[in-house]
Amino acid sequence: MENFIKEGKTDFDFACVSSSSKLVNANRFLIHALAYNLFNWFRQLALAAGMRKQRIDTIRLKLLKIAARVVRSARYKYFKLCSSCPYKKEFYETLENIRNLQLQLE
Repeated sequence: MENFIKEGKTDFDFACVSSSSKLVNANRFLIHALAYNLFNWFRQLALAAGMRKQRIDTIRLKLLKIAARVVRSARYKYFKLCSSCPYKKEFYETLENIRNLQLQLE
């Protein structure tokens, strides 16, 4: 539990109090808690199996802070990563997991 609290405080900025108004701070906390829950949902559904236990800052570094070029052809869009990208396998596995998600409406 201590690690979850630490992740919330450092990576989702739960401890930030930006106003003297309790209502503003409560709403800010609710938005941060929603972001935390959405990320955990993304973690369980879309991330590669080896990345599910990593913290948000590590996942952010491996998946979002990479240099890529989007190349468009007539029908498709491609991500072109550099050949020396160390997290290429994790990036493409996560992208494939997102592609395979099925929308379930009840």
